[in-house]
Amino acid sequence: MKILKTQTLRGPNYWSIRRSKLILLRLDLEALAESPSNEIEGFYEGLVEALPSLVEHHCSPGCRGGFLSRVEEGTMMGHILEHVALELQTLAGMPVGFGRTRETSDPGIYQVVFEYQNEQAGRYAARAAFRLCNSIIANGHYSQAELHKDLEDLRTLRADASLGPSSEALVREAEARGIPWTALETRNLIQFGQGKYQKRTQASLTSHSDVLSVELACDKESTKQILANAGIPVPKGAVVYYLSELEDAIATSAAIPS
Repeated sequence: MKILKTQTLRGPNYWSIRRSKLILLRLDLEALAESPSNEIEGFYEGLVEALPSLVEHHCSPGCRGGFLSRVEEGTMMGHILEHVALELQTLAGMPVGFGRTRETSDPGIYQVVFEYQNEQAGRYAARAAFRLCNSIIANGHYSQAELHKDLEDLRTLRADASLGPSSEALVREAEARGIPWTALETRNLIQFGQGKYQKRTQASLTSHSDVLSVELACDKESTKQILANAGIPVPKGAVVYYLSELEDAIATSAAIPS
């Protein structure tokens, strides 16, 4: 099993009208393509041991324990990864519940979609859920120490992304007025609205202030990130703080398609 691609969806999308913050994984089940969960020895027991709180996931049966009953009867690994990623975020203080898993026209390739509150935490949850499922498949269990580390990292990501009092007040007012918003990855910026109506703020400063533009233009890496997220081609590169990071940075940049 391997993740072929991870995408972050921000705004209206194919999967949901109401949920604008979604992580989309393209998952190749490889050797597990013909192996539902009930055919993997010890998987159900290992999953319940690692995440007993999954009993609260209703899933298609529509009742408490519904998802676990699906695992016991036999469901595909993409569906399980979706629920694990949701539960890890919930346990870390970011309750989310929406997810979808669909097989593609390519046998064994699945689209796995799940909701997030914080983008970095959502992408981390995808990787953590993948590790957890793989560990249970291989060993029948997932280390509690590893699970605690995953949850600790997710809580740290949540705390790092928490809004200040000014931004929090603006966000609450936007929600009251039905204005969509999203926290951008750079310089603590918040985007309100979409398309030609979008506006950006940093605390109490708005995009009508030249200060934001000047600060952003002076930050090369943040500028590149915002342009790349908007689909505008930017030079390859990465910020390296330690010499030990240089080799990975070069390998990652070389792997990015031109």
